Amino acid sequence: MAMLFSFAGGVALFLLGMKLLTDGLKLAAGETLRVLLSKYTSTPFKGVLSGVLITAMVQSSSAVIFATIGFVNAGMLTLLQSAYVIFGSNVGTTLTGWIIATVGFQVNLQLMAMPILAVGMGLWLGKGNSRAGAVGQALVGFSIFFLGIDILKTTFENLGDQVPFDDIGAGFSGMLIMFLLGILLTTIMQSSSAAIAVVITAAAGGVIPVSAAAVLVIGADIGTTSTALFAVIGATPNAKRAAMIHVLFNVLKMPLALPFTGLYLSLIYYVFGSDISIAVTVAIFHTFIKLIGLIVILPFTGMLVSFLQRRFTAFEQQPEKTRYLDDNLIDTPSMAVSALVFELKRVGRKSRSLSLKSLDEESLLPKLNVKLKTVESLNTTVGEYIQKMQRSDYPPDLEYVMPQALRVMQYFSEAREHSVEAAAIERSGIKLPHNVKETVRILKDLMQSFLKLADSEKEGFSVEELRRLHVQLESAYETAKMEILKSGSTGTIPIKEMVNLHDIIRSYRRMWDQYMKAAVYLDDFNHLIEREPGTGVKLDEPEITEEVEEVEEVEEVVAG
Repeated sequence: MAMLFSFAGGVALFLLGMKLLTDGLKLAAGETLRVLLSKYTSTPFKGVLSGVLITAMVQSSSAVIFATIGFVNAGMLTLLQSAYVIFGSNVGTTLTGWIIATVGFQVNLQLMAMPILAVGMGLWLGKGNSRAGAVGQALVGFSIFFLGIDILKTTFENLGDQVPFDDIGAGFSGMLIMFLLGILLTTIMQSSSAAIAVVITAAAGGVIPVSAAAVLVIGADIGTTSTALFAVIGATPNAKRAAMIHVLFNVLKMPLALPFTGLYLSLIYYVFGSDISIAVTVAIFHTFIKLIGLIVILPFTGMLVSFLQRRFTAFEQQPEKTRYLDDNLIDTPSMAVSALVFELKRVGRKSRSLSLKSLDEESLLPKLNVKLKTVESLNTTVGEYIQKMQRSDYPPDLEYVMPQALRVMQYFSEAREHSVEAAAIERSGIKLPHNVKETVRILKDLMQSFLKLADSEKEGFSVEELRRLHVQLESAYETAKMEILKSGSTGTIPIKEMVNLHDIIRSYRRMWDQYMKAAVYLDDFNHLIEREPGTGVKLDEPEITEEVEEVEEVEEVVAG
């Protein structure tokens, strides 16, 4: 019973250490991670190498895979590029085994861990959420990670001395049991690194023979796919596709590994000598089978991606669902902000599309109302995601984005409402005299140009150009307003229709003012996600002409 508790405590310390280590490294290297993924994935070789290096950097293949998913969602990586990163990440995750097999069995772990723990806690407590504080958190995790390994090592050494386990894993039935146990171990722990740590320390302590350890490692690789599958339940289609790439990589290499375990171990002993330690042998075997899987699957990556792109499409066909946002990204600030910016742009495109349709007199009002409800539903979902982001600790140069993003969402919402409001009045059967009709037509033509130019993702987008068009709209608005008021005052049109016409163009004016404000913020967000790390600058309120209340002026004309 004491050994069972010791084993459970060692695993718990290991998992806690891995969590603190990964979270700290993700926070410390979040922007670097974003830059590496965005700049160094242009070729298959670079993509694989980036996956290896970044996973070695943050010590979590899951973290890298979820970050990669975020980039695919945000349109910064293609699914093909992400596949190469995921393959590399699977190879990079074997570094944990190497650390355990070398450092874990060569030094006094408690003696090494204590000063690291002291320094780490000092930084973490003293520097808080800064990058230095994140490094401190990573150091605390690193030290706890090794304390867990030390407990596991001691436990298995004692167990190996008491019970003979030489025949474990022998024969076909033994191999099958070890394989299934490896899957179960990783599924329960939700960490392949933890499972590999248990396997290596158990093998080194004499609890299981090296052949059984090798089969356990293969099972652990299959089990690690459960982490990705659980994480993408209800996630975006691209998240599911990327998770399937991770699953297929590990599953497809199984027939290349399991039947040839003995052959591979013999090859390792032949190349490195029969006197290498059991722990290092298991680490080499783990890396070896990952590399075999990589070599075999690389030529078929394009076919695999094409196959997956035709899957999970039902979600994408629902217009009220988000395309870029994923809860798995919230703990990586730069990833979450990039995804949010792209989703804001998508909401903006849908909103401007609604406004353009509202200007077309042939568009039916019921269809506009249905489209309005759909975009409002999307708006609500994005707002809820922003609230989740606000509950996390983000660095100062990114945390300002959330309230500004909510402001942009409000601008879009008001613009949509004004668009439908104007369309509802316009479709009530107003008859326009020629002079009024012509000025309103000019105003509509300018608005159509403005709405098309306001897409910050389109080539040639310029806030300055948008401002110039905004000035022209103001002038056209004043001209149309004066024509409407003149026609009402001379009796050319009934007073009621004059008021309705004025309400229409006033709704137009409110609409383009809201889109102008949103465009200024989105332009700054564009610069934010393109900047190098640490250069975010807080925005001030954009200097846009506010909508002027004109009800009193209209009432005076009516009274006259």
